[in-house]
Amino acid sequence: MSETGAQLLARLGSRPDISKVEPVLFPAGLKGKDVFELYGCEGCGKTEMLLHIACSLILPKTWRGWNFGGCGASLVFIDTDYKFSILRLVTLLEKKITEFVEQNQPVTSSENLGATFNSNSGDIEILIKESLERLLVMQCKSSSQLLATLHSVENNISTNPDICVIMIDSISAFYWLDRCNGGESKMAQEHIMNLIVDILSHLVNDYNLVLFATKCAYFERKLKESEKGDERTGPIDLDHSEFLSQKWCRFVKNRLILRKDSDHEVQFSVKCLSWLKKFTVAENGISFK
Repeated sequence: MSETGAQLLARLGSRPDISKVEPVLFPAGLKGKDVFELYGCEGCGKTEMLLHIACSLILPKTWRGWNFGGCGASLVFIDTDYKFSILRLVTLLEKKITEFVEQNQPVTSSENLGATFNSNSGDIEILIKESLERLLVMQCKSSSQLLATLHSVENNISTNPDICVIMIDSISAFYWLDRCNGGESKMAQEHIMNLIVDILSHLVNDYNLVLFATKCAYFERKLKESEKGDERTGPIDLDHSEFLSQKWCRFVKNRLILRKDSDHEVQFSVKCLSWLKKFTVAENGISFK
């Protein structure tokens, strides 16, 4: 297939640097072709975590002399659970901007001496609107619609070199429907899911993107007799139960497991193979401990 110069630039050219997004979660930094699965039960903060990461991505690095430390990157957010709230995202952006301005000073240089940030004059609203222009939100009602959406979104990615991230909330939304529609054939149940993995693999690898996908914990992992009392079985293995296709399992390179602490309403934890972090969710967003 032929491609235009703009498409070639988007596929092979440089994209905004997102390597330093949320170092608490990604101490090694984000890099192109990373695939992250956010796994956990209902209400453990998966969608909130995506919005938290999205804020850092779409905020600019600098704006009118202020170094906000964002990435100025664009992202595609595919909402399959219909949990995405633009009002929540705007609230998080506003809180993040206000807190930053209160705690920092503008960058001083000959070009921006005297730079000010006046919330009363609508500067926050202007900055939020400019940040939201970097966000493309799509909603899907079925796995076949998700598949078609991913194919169609390639046109946006190929013409916009600022798109660095795809977020899917959630990749498991249509599991039960596909399982029902596929009958007793496991191959039929997983057919569309495998096609989704194929197009995601193409987008992530050919366009050097990062993928975040949430997955709900529909099942609890049952230990085999040989695993009981085995110290080699890590805690992250005990908390995860794979039910999507094997192709998806092989595609995921990193898994973050989120859990709500039973003794606290707003306290949660997220863990990977080598670390565990506590965090709280409040009106201002996510705060790590």
